[in-house]
Amino acid sequence: MLRLSLLSPLLACLSLVVATAQADIVIGQSVPTTGVAAGTGKALALGASLYFGRINAGGGLFGEPIDHQVLDDGYDPKRTVANTQELVEKKGALALVSYYGTATTLELIKSKVLDNAGVPLVGVHSGAEAVRNPGDPFIFQTRASYKQEIDRLVQLLAGNLGVTRIAVVAQQDAYGQSGVDALKAALQKRNLTLTGEYWYDRATGDTTKAAQEAAKLNPEAVVLVAISKPAGTFIKKFKELGGTSQLYGLSPIQFEEVIANIGKKYAHGLGISQVYPYPGNAQMKFIREFQQDTDAVLRSGDYPSYAVFEGYLSAKLVVDAIKRAGKAPTRAGVYNALTQMHRYDLGGFVINFDEKNRLGSKFIDLTMISPTGTLTR
Repeated sequence: MLRLSLLSPLLACLSLVVATAQADIVIGQSVPTTGVAAGTGKALALGASLYFGRINAGGGLFGEPIDHQVLDDGYDPKRTVANTQELVEKKGALALVSYYGTATTLELIKSKVLDNAGVPLVGVHSGAEAVRNPGDPFIFQTRASYKQEIDRLVQLLAGNLGVTRIAVVAQQDAYGQSGVDALKAALQKRNLTLTGEYWYDRATGDTTKAAQEAAKLNPEAVVLVAISKPAGTFIKKFKELGGTSQLYGLSPIQFEEVIANIGKKYAHGLGISQVYPYPGNAQMKFIREFQQDTDAVLRSGDYPSYAVFEGYLSAKLVVDAIKRAGKAPTRAGVYNALTQMHRYDLGGFVINFDEKNRLGSKFIDLTMISPTGTLTR
């Protein structure tokens, strides 16, 4: 049975649609479904559930439906580890899918829960170097790094637009530190330094002081190493205080969440780097499949589309690895199948894993929120 406890009634309804029998194939997921990061966490879980629902509607895997177990970690690293232990040790998860956050992933790596159980995790919502190098052999990454995102943004700002006065607003944790370090390195390559550096508390998401200080400085551009809600509150306050800087954020910022929080008037003009193809690009076969399964959900506007896509993609990779592992799949079999996904082409978007490489993608796209609340590219 597809169990999606702690999520929306929509997900609960979906579980009733696809539930047909008690499953032997358990796939676990720990994400924040409460707290400051709940919007993105719920979207990751929804995306995975929709793909598993597609598989279950077609008879499941080897005649067994997928039992998708979702636990809320509230963006708390300790709870992420505890959830993973429960999923692996008590619920018997064959694999894990689409986790959220840098600090949570670092704590998971430190705990050695994945290594000790020999269970693969496909997809984490983080591009921090600390979770990638050296990373963990049991974590298969589907995103480009924050370093790659920032290199692309700095190339646009300093290389193409001639912008030299660049400040940063960052979350006070491993995610923020990773982004700030990457930004400083990218600027140094061009003989530039940060004009301003402002931090906000991870737990509260309060960006008031950062907005006040950044508006006073008003540099040419501000890079936001933030998640959606704090990014939105910063932008609104910054503009209300008269800030006119160009604003750019990294992929953890979901544009729909920003618009929902502060409106199109304030969100307009925010540039965001993306690490997945645009979910509205119907030219890609895989995205057409995604759109068929998510049309009603995305039209509701309740869930950020890139995060739903990320969960959906990770679920597909897990399912294909289980298929490759064969009947009566084991954790070791799924792990080995993932290491053999060489140049896994989804129609223009390529994932590449091998025996040594767990960094599956280098894809970067630059987008901007338009006055109508859509993305331009």
